[in-house]
Amino acid sequence: MTSRSAPTLSVIIPNWNCAPWLPETMQSLLRQRSPADEIIVIDDGSSDDSVAWLTAFAAQHPQLKLLRGNRGGVSAARMKGLAAASGDFVYFMDADDFVSGDLFADFRQVYSQHPALELFCFGAKMFFDVPAAQRHYQTIHQRHISGLLPGGSTSLRHLMQHQSAHRVIWSSIISRRLIDRLALSFLPIQNHEDAPFMFALYMQAQSFYCTSHSYYYKRFMLSSLSQSTRDFSWVKNYFIARDSSEQFMREKQLPQDDALLDDYYQTIMHGCLAQIRKHRITVPAEWQLRVNQLVRRVLQHNSRLKLLWYCPALFNGLQACRNRIKRYSAHR
Repeated sequence: MTSRSAPTLSVIIPNWNCAPWLPETMQSLLRQRSPADEIIVIDDGSSDDSVAWLTAFAAQHPQLKLLRGNRGGVSAARMKGLAAASGDFVYFMDADDFVSGDLFADFRQVYSQHPALELFCFGAKMFFDVPAAQRHYQTIHQRHISGLLPGGSTSLRHLMQHQSAHRVIWSSIISRRLIDRLALSFLPIQNHEDAPFMFALYMQAQSFYCTSHSYYYKRFMLSSLSQSTRDFSWVKNYFIARDSSEQFMREKQLPQDDALLDDYYQTIMHGCLAQIRKHRITVPAEWQLRVNQLVRRVLQHNSRLKLLWYCPALFNGLQACRNRIKRYSAHR
């Protein structure tokens, strides 16, 4: 690829039992003003009609490559797709979501103006899993910064100050060269696996471009792993993800910066304590010390979580009262 040519693009989609939503996902990719060069779907041992539907779809659309395997989890599926991808850039998305028809055209337009960029970052909208005519789209993971930034801790802090350093992989189109240069892979965990991957990209990209536009449409379902996990693995995986980011900084000989990591992982850290209290999760003895350290780190800056942690009954009572007041006010 020369600096003046349009970059080739591979879309990588892990699939596990997403047959009901695949048509909308694939149609959003076919409707692109500037289509992807290849769409790689990795079926992760589905037991529904996914494979049959994808096989028939691939017969009509040669840009689709279907890879099959036994259930191995989203990280393994993504890595299998990455190994098969040939694009200059890659885009990871979920099989039950869809994208705006302008996404790839707008990315290529920005790239033509900034050929050194290695990351194209954008926002998303969320909707409940209801028929299209009944949907209301809510902006989430908004990027409040627009323009070209250099990679590194200064830019990452700038993003975090503006609530724009999103940790989800589907919020960015990524240079394959950058992934290979950093030898990145997804951790074999089921929650927070995107966070250390994105942290490395923000820190080491030659440059990245942010736009406030929302291109991704995220389907909200209570059955998703991120919503349905109710055991200590959700908390344990935070520690694994953060340890991975710390190891990355050591390997790249970057200064160890606990404050930077605290800011980057803040939402997950808060979520860990909320999960433990809300679902009365038992902390295994071997993790008690690290959880206690997390409690001290988080609660010194968050009075709301302090109330939840030390007085959960009072917190839940106040929450119930607030919800009743909201419902009463809404009906007046």
